[in-house]
Amino acid sequence: MVHVIARDEFGARHLLLGNEAVARGAVEYGVEVAAAYPGTPSSEIVETLALVADEVGMHVQWSTNEMVAFEVAIGGALCGKRSLASMKHIGANWIMDPLMHAIYHGFDAGLLLISADDPSGHSSANEQDNRYMAQLAEIPALEPSDFQEAKDYVGAALALSEEVRLPVMLRLVTRICHSRGDCTFGSVRRERKPPKFSDDYYRDFVLGEGIVGPKAIPKMHRIQHEKLARVEDAAVRMGLFSSEVPEGDPIGGLGIIASSAPVGYVLDSLESRDLRGKVGLLKLGLSTPFPERTVSSFASSFKRVLVVEEGEPYLERHLAALAKGAFPGLEIFGKLSSHLPREGELNFSTVDGALASLLGLEARSIPAQKLSMIEASARLVTPRTLSMCAGCPHRAAYYAAKKAIRTVANAKYVAIGDIGCYTLGMYPPLRFMQDVFCMGGSIGVANGVAKSGITDPVIATIGDSTFYHAGIPALINATFNQANIKVMVLDNEVTAMTGYQPHPGCGETATGKPTRKVAIEGICRACGIDFVRIVDPYDFGSSVKAMEEAIKFEGPAVVIFRRLCTQEYLRRARRQGIRIGKYEVDQQKCIGCRTCVAAFGCPAIGFDREKKRAFVVALDCIGCGVCAAICPQGAFSPEDRKEGS
Repeated sequence: MVHVIARDEFGARHLLLGNEAVARGAVEYGVEVAAAYPGTPSSEIVETLALVADEVGMHVQWSTNEMVAFEVAIGGALCGKRSLASMKHIGANWIMDPLMHAIYHGFDAGLLLISADDPSGHSSANEQDNRYMAQLAEIPALEPSDFQEAKDYVGAALALSEEVRLPVMLRLVTRICHSRGDCTFGSVRRERKPPKFSDDYYRDFVLGEGIVGPKAIPKMHRIQHEKLARVEDAAVRMGLFSSEVPEGDPIGGLGIIASSAPVGYVLDSLESRDLRGKVGLLKLGLSTPFPERTVSSFASSFKRVLVVEEGEPYLERHLAALAKGAFPGLEIFGKLSSHLPREGELNFSTVDGALASLLGLEARSIPAQKLSMIEASARLVTPRTLSMCAGCPHRAAYYAAKKAIRTVANAKYVAIGDIGCYTLGMYPPLRFMQDVFCMGGSIGVANGVAKSGITDPVIATIGDSTFYHAGIPALINATFNQANIKVMVLDNEVTAMTGYQPHPGCGETATGKPTRKVAIEGICRACGIDFVRIVDPYDFGSSVKAMEEAIKFEGPAVVIFRRLCTQEYLRRARRQGIRIGKYEVDQQKCIGCRTCVAAFGCPAIGFDREKKRAFVVALDCIGCGVCAAICPQGAFSPEDRKEGS
């Protein structure tokens, strides 16, 4: 059966995740090369395309990191293939080098950069607004405001890219990526063009001028500015702006300029207060370059303007700069005026509150019944911190490392973490790492810590996918500069945190085709690491011993803790009908020391405060058996084990 994303059903309506709508747009508008590194909230775009790649004749891949993904897309566009690279906002930081070169090149096919920004940092380390990245690179940025536009703007972005011969950013936000909505399909237009290499980088110069240096670079920059000057007119033709201006005087002299997901909050607020058509509204589907003529034409009709946007006050600042000369009397409200919060996501309540404040309307209050329900549910819900899954091999690895450090280094050490499921090792009860930075940062920062003169063991923790992504250069640096660091590679054989996508060590591609595994241990040895050990974290004794030896070893050392992600194991077990063995607690042996819950912290283990005894939550237990290894009293055992067996 043909997957819904690949069906040629003109006019059909489907309920789609925002990322699925973007994938549908890639199918409809002829994308032939799609690459990404998984990162929430962007992952489902390429994940969905991988399901239909063979059906629609598209090359789809998970790349080792975002830079490589964007470079793959550049290569496709250079050969006349509409190409895209998708990534989360922080992942886009990795592509700045190739992006800042690509802006001076030109492509015969559309080159689309999809940035999925994450206001409020639901699954990210920051809230960065990548419209500023587009501004820095001087490329157009489009912002869809709903699920239909998420699909349609893929086509607009590709067409715009081809018209002005620049990369184009499609800036999504979490509420577009990870919400579902109605999407009407267009026709599937798949045209396989023969590849032909072409690049404006060479085409735009007269023979003998040269292609680098102070003579050429300013000319290329001028050409780029000429391209940007055509963007707003193209956006108008493509219908990327829409405006509503009241026939009479607008209430309160107010106009609203909005973009991205908050357009929906504005519309809901206006409709619910019967203000639609009574105040002005300009929806911007293009934010970079700032569409001065479109905004000027709208703003000239109002005394006051409220700017509603997700992220930083990007549009608001541009409007203020524009108004200073063109409309010096215009009052501008938004994030900079504190009518809207500058941090975190916007929502209906914040937008409606700003509108009510500016128009002197009564603010909405939360109904007493709803407040009562919130208070009642708060009493029922147990407060919880973030935690690794029951049976997670990373928990066992960290616990083994802590035991080894107590034995060898009197529990004194510095551990730098990385980005992934294993980041949760920072939290109680393990509290293993003292700090976490960026992808691959653990090994790099550990290099610096080790060279600071600190005498305690220096440990870097990094996952398998992240190791391939960004860990290798820093590991080479450790060898090159003789940094005495100990690297724990937490290899769960899949990119678990973002949805179990394959990576170079999994043996299969994004589309499920078999491929050669790239062994982490082989890379480590090729990087000059003499001490490389591979252990199963469920084998607690061997794990402790390997870490003890690594800490004692003079020079950089790597211990690879290899065990399939528990959740992926459970998925496979269900498909194969494998019975999961459970563990139980011998109430006679348990003395209530709480080591299993207070120090190890497996969520499948509970503690009865009245009986002062531990117990196993059978529904959560996956039978890893590590609890039996860490219990001082030997109180844990398999459910079906007989006495004396």
